[in-house]
Amino acid sequence: MRSPLSCFRPSLAALLAAVLLIGPPAPAAADDDGLRLPPTGHTLLNLSASERMTLPQDLLGASLRVESRSADPRKVQDDINKAMTAALALTKTVAAVKTTTGSYQVYEQRLERNVRLWQGQQSLQLESKDSAALLDLAGRLQGLGFVMSGMNWSLSPERAESVRDELMVKALGKLRDKAALVARTLGKSGYVLTDINLAGVPQPMPMYGAARMEMAMASDSAVAPPVAEAGETEVTVGVSARALLKP
Repeated sequence: MRSPLSCFRPSLAALLAAVLLIGPPAPAAADDDGLRLPPTGHTLLNLSASERMTLPQDLLGASLRVESRSADPRKVQDDINKAMTAALALTKTVAAVKTTTGSYQVYEQRLERNVRLWQGQQSLQLESKDSAALLDLAGRLQGLGFVMSGMNWSLSPERAESVRDELMVKALGKLRDKAALVARTLGKSGYVLTDINLAGVPQPMPMYGAARMEMAMASDSAVAPPVAEAGETEVTVGVSARALLKP
């Protein structure tokens, strides 16, 4: 038995006909340059805001290298291989320091006619949040004949990421405050933020002037551990958006 309401159910053809009669929604107005304009009585506002925070650097990195020179390329490679094997055995005893090997190069040098000399080197990178452990290990590696190529402090990626989230929230709050202020100043009833852009957040900028590194040498043939004082890094987050001010 058909329901009494079934006679009031419109057919698909009737719905399609109604849609055709109504037609598509009217497109947004555009100016002479073809740019989309806000609805009548509304005002479109472009906004941007940023937040920054300066943090102490918490990640220390060092690069050392071992070198050898000889007329016999086999001796050069043997010296490097033995030194690196001893170095890696030493670094494995310090769990707090992450160790990776770097480039390995052996090349020939011509000093004079018929005089050839082979030279080679391999690098070793150290990284740790435990600066005391890294500096002690670096000094012990220098005692094995390794040469310090460079050492620097930085802000760890995980610390920078956690701070970015905090700064993003504060920057978005600034956008809301700016939009509300402009709306009140222009006598508008309110606003809606649209097209919020969080892309293009800059990387943390190290403040090199606040960092110091020293290479301390003992009075005898032993090598004292290097000394490194952490600096600071400034993390900056920028956001932008459009605000549609209501009449």
